[in-house]
Amino acid sequence: MAELHSHHRYSAPSRPSRAPATVYPTRARRKRMGLLIVVLACVGLVLVVGAGALVWYVASLAGESQEAGVAGGVTTTVDPGAVGGAGSEAQAVATTVDYELKPLIDLVSFRDLAYMPVKAVHVYSVKAADKASMGRIMDIIDRTELNAMVVAVKDDNGRIAYNSLAPMAVEYNTVNPIIWGGDLDALVATLAGRNIIPIARLVCFKDDGLTSARPDLAIQNKDTGQPWVDRNGSRYLNPYNHEVWEYIVQVAEDVAKRGFREIQFDYVRFPAGADGDLSKVSYPGKYCTKEEAIAGFLAYARPRLEPLGVWVSADVFGYVVDVAGDMGIGQNMEKMCMNLDLICPMVYPNLYEFGAYGIQYPPAEPYNLVKNALAKAPGRLIGLGTKCRPWLQAHDDYFTRGVEYTADLIKEEIRAASELGFDEYLLWGGYPDLGAG
Repeated sequence: MAELHSHHRYSAPSRPSRAPATVYPTRARRKRMGLLIVVLACVGLVLVVGAGALVWYVASLAGESQEAGVAGGVTTTVDPGAVGGAGSEAQAVATTVDYELKPLIDLVSFRDLAYMPVKAVHVYSVKAADKASMGRIMDIIDRTELNAMVVAVKDDNGRIAYNSLAPMAVEYNTVNPIIWGGDLDALVATLAGRNIIPIARLVCFKDDGLTSARPDLAIQNKDTGQPWVDRNGSRYLNPYNHEVWEYIVQVAEDVAKRGFREIQFDYVRFPAGADGDLSKVSYPGKYCTKEEAIAGFLAYARPRLEPLGVWVSADVFGYVVDVAGDMGIGQNMEKMCMNLDLICPMVYPNLYEFGAYGIQYPPAEPYNLVKNALAKAPGRLIGLGTKCRPWLQAHDDYFTRGVEYTADLIKEEIRAASELGFDEYLLWGGYPDLGAG
């Protein structure tokens, strides 16, 4: 009890109070009471101001409702000059969207769950501009085992062939919207209505459009200091330049948001010896090997595209499957596959030299050519998480013998790929009637 007595001794007042504390408050209590009064006054002021603002806002909405309707972030404004009188229906209406819709589902999960093996035909941008031709191609897809269409949205000339909103494409005026009357969204809706899978083909580094607007982004001729041109007069973007990477990815992002299920990169390579005189080539800003630059581009692109719910694929030379290196063009199969969902080797029989794989004339033996050209693919893809979907020839052989590629010959290519375990394919150069799937 000593501690208790001691506590009372030192805590008791030295003299009795003369009046109740409520009559004569201490200085501390007076300060607390003053602070409480100030707080209550501030709260009251906020409530008054807030109520006034609410009244003003409601009144302003009521006043504006005569000339504008607001619903869910979409503002519709009536042009008074276009009104033909009271009750007139001849009113010009402009609609603007002031927000971006956010998906309500995980797009990557939806992409994976909705996957369907692709059996597709390729359509050039100029072909996609002709609605009658496109209708005939869609009819072929409807009545055959085909189920997808690869559309060249950025074509072999570097033209952005649709109504692109990609910032750099708009800035450098490389947009020429010829596809489907300039309305890519309408094309995607049409394909969706016919259950046709849309795939966007983007030609990457072969590009006469951006190299015209920005010659500094091109592969250079070290003798002239001007953009290097291949034997056909075409120019190439510099794969070492990251501004080039951004330009391509912006276009890819834009078409992904427009509803394409897959982004397919083509010409994702450096120029090859067959393209022209490489002794004149200079790569400004070169900082690594060619295969590291191409792999780096794909590593830059995929994280930007995958969250949008699309697959990422790339077209490669057929011999990439057989060669351990990069063939001098940067296409190393394993390094590319680290950031690809699908790899698409172009095993067109008429691209192979006489005697390839012991075949005297490859275009005349499409089954044997495709079977040999893809033979190593299954083993090389083990552990990479990447599928192989080959490009097959659907056009006539235009070399020595002029072999006509009938539906039966194309089916031989498909059979060869299927026997190796590949349940997908892409057809280049024609729209054959393969029969019902």
